[in-house]
Amino acid sequence: MRDALCLFIGFLLVAPSLPGDATSQGFSWDLLWSGSWEAEGNLINRGDLRFHIPWQDLSLRAQIIDKRPVPPWEQIDMGNTRVSGGLYHEPTGSRLLYGILDERGLPARIRNPWIRAVPFVEYHQPSVSDLKTEPSSTKEPEAYLYLGSPSWGIFKGFASALLDETLHPAFGGGLEAQFNKKSSVRLEGFYTGKELSPRHASTWFSTSPPLPEREFHLYALGLVFTSPYIGIASDWAYSDTFAYGRDLYGNLGLRIGSKPWRLSLAADGAGSRYVGRDGTAIGPGFRTALGIERRGKQSSLFRLHTSLRAGGLGEPFERSSSLIYYRFPAGSGGVPIRPSRISLALARNASDLDTIQDRFEGSIGLRLGPLRSVFSGTLIGISSATEPPPPFPIPEAAWNFSSAKISGELSYNVRIFQFKATVGYTVKKEKDPLWDSAWYASVRGKRSRFSLKIASPDFPAQWTYTLSWRLEW
Repeated sequence: MRDALCLFIGFLLVAPSLPGDATSQGFSWDLLWSGSWEAEGNLINRGDLRFHIPWQDLSLRAQIIDKRPVPPWEQIDMGNTRVSGGLYHEPTGSRLLYGILDERGLPARIRNPWIRAVPFVEYHQPSVSDLKTEPSSTKEPEAYLYLGSPSWGIFKGFASALLDETLHPAFGGGLEAQFNKKSSVRLEGFYTGKELSPRHASTWFSTSPPLPEREFHLYALGLVFTSPYIGIASDWAYSDTFAYGRDLYGNLGLRIGSKPWRLSLAADGAGSRYVGRDGTAIGPGFRTALGIERRGKQSSLFRLHTSLRAGGLGEPFERSSSLIYYRFPAGSGGVPIRPSRISLALARNASDLDTIQDRFEGSIGLRLGPLRSVFSGTLIGISSATEPPPPFPIPEAAWNFSSAKISGELSYNVRIFQFKATVGYTVKKEKDPLWDSAWYASVRGKRSRFSLKIASPDFPAQWTYTLSWRLEW
């Protein structure tokens, strides 16, 4: 696999220098170079070369991502270089890839739901993987084949196969029926299996018991129906892990309406023995959520989201997250100073009754002629309780101040230039107040962008800068 990849990349590197008649026959190529240089941080470079072949609408791609500490010449052996490549068929979305992958769709939703957003219908994307465009030191290269079919009337399907470095497989497939431009139904399936490494107790009193090398199997099924008036989506996954147990994860989403009003409901839950897509036990839990949106004239938007989480089905809710957001109409109406958006976010984490954390955040955006500004504030408090409190952040007698922050941002765009400045002031309990500030400038061309950010996380004692670029040919 590695030798074939090297040969494949070598072809890509010499392809742009083919004789001139290649262009006249429809051959073309694109090259992207992007990266950043962070003082006392990392130097990141990404090169992405794509060679378009008119025959069967194929594209070849080679990508190199390199990340190393700054300055690179003093730590030349500390770098992390990843090489990847792919072959794409644009009409069907089919692809053959090798490298660090970014997985989306059903396999990603059943990996670890608790670090993802609540699965509303609009978040149920089709299953597909592509090359990751950010550096990663934790993931290993994988080989991936995705075959999408042409349309058969209203139907089209796909099948996929993935092999990791240890040749553990993962298979997916699905069928979609497109009734019209806005109505469709999609059914997907997924399977993976491998041997999990043994787990050893870190200490003699560890709460996680040691486990031997064990077989792991995961089966999943997803269904999504969308139309202008209603949408329904659901995923179900069943894991079977030797010496650990069997369990389920499931989610259900419902959407009513589309424009101007949309009501979204969602819920998901996992059992205590459920093991996710990557072979990690995610822990039990249950979530439910409500979302209301209204889209008005001139891009105005009202949004209300609330989610609740419990330790399991039937247990009291111990966490919540709520957001109220409004974006004002885009028209100026001749007013020199006017609001652009306003939001309020509330959250509570009462999973530990000895340290219950409440968080309040508010922001308002203003437009002052050509200037745009955002002012925001955050307040965090800590309390404790002997019994589970309400899931929403309601300050009580035992509520104690933990920290607060206020900040402001001012930005100005003129032609190809953008300028931005931010300043913040943080107060923490039993600590000295802290100022932070940052200045940002960028220039954009038709196929290029350069930016410079100078920041002081502890103003004026500490300074850092980041230079970023993006060039396309």
